[in-house]
Amino acid sequence: MTVPAQDQAPPIQRSVSDDVLLEVRNLKTHYPSRSGVLSQKTDWVKALDDVSFSIRRGETFGLVGESGCGKSTLGRSIMRLERSQSGEVLFEGENVLAASPSRLKALRRNMQMIFQDPHGSLDPRMTIRSIIAEGLTIQGMGRDERNERVESLIEVVGLRKEHLDRYPHEFSGGQRQRIGIARALALRPKFVLADEPVSALDVSVQAQVLNLLADLQKEFGLTYLFIAHDLSVIEYFSDRVGVMYLGKLVEVGSAEDLYADPRMPYTQALLSAIPGTKETSGKDRIVLHGDVPSPLNPPSGCPFRTRCWMATTVCSKDVPKLREVRPNHWAACHFAG
Repeated sequence: MTVPAQDQAPPIQRSVSDDVLLEVRNLKTHYPSRSGVLSQKTDWVKALDDVSFSIRRGETFGLVGESGCGKSTLGRSIMRLERSQSGEVLFEGENVLAASPSRLKALRRNMQMIFQDPHGSLDPRMTIRSIIAEGLTIQGMGRDERNERVESLIEVVGLRKEHLDRYPHEFSGGQRQRIGIARALALRPKFVLADEPVSALDVSVQAQVLNLLADLQKEFGLTYLFIAHDLSVIEYFSDRVGVMYLGKLVEVGSAEDLYADPRMPYTQALLSAIPGTKETSGKDRIVLHGDVPSPLNPPSGCPFRTRCWMATTVCSKDVPKLREVRPNHWAACHFAG
């Protein structure tokens, strides 16, 4: 059963000009797990547990957290590459998770994805021309128009037309990611989900790809969900930021507010680890003790309480809900205010 949306209002910045493109409501994605081959008992790994947020048209929403916190699962669930048990993903008001196959095909014209691995995400047996044109072919675009679109896109992402008849192994990692970006833009989508698009690249190449994504956002009016584990990249590239921990969204706010005044202890610990920034200068490093709990058996109450220096009895009993602790700044902590 889907939890009613009013039980946990999604962290949306409300204003007269508010124009929400994508809204996630109470999304849950759980995976079955058995303790042994002969075991009859099925436990559930709570990869996503009641996640709600929204993204406004034209903005970049950054998503950050430790490895295994559910960032990529959230992205894949939004794109319906993973099956969710309950919740809604509303794109321009339409529930993606309830769409029929034919309707989902139409929706994916406006919802595209840039994958983390620029090598593994490209078919080594296909030419670059075929890779970029594949989505156009599926959507029924004619050959001449298709070729014109592909030749235009390859130049937009900083490569040349003669590259189109080569294969992925002939390119560097940064060039392959540019090809992945061109493929994502082929259908001229409104929304692009970038799942750690620069994590596999050298630092100098990361800057080039980030600048390219920023330029493309202005040129095509794109809306991004940008997933990364690098806090400095998220701060540089995002308008608003969401922090995830153990399958839950624990803090959401503008990049400026969240980095300047984090209200969730987990966010404070993450930001204290960034070397040489104005947010961490003169501040002590917060070292978290213990391991991240298993999503197969999460702790009662607040999921962060087993590593939190502020935890009290109430933290073990009550699950903190995302609440607005200051204008347009949300945190899931009993003491965030």
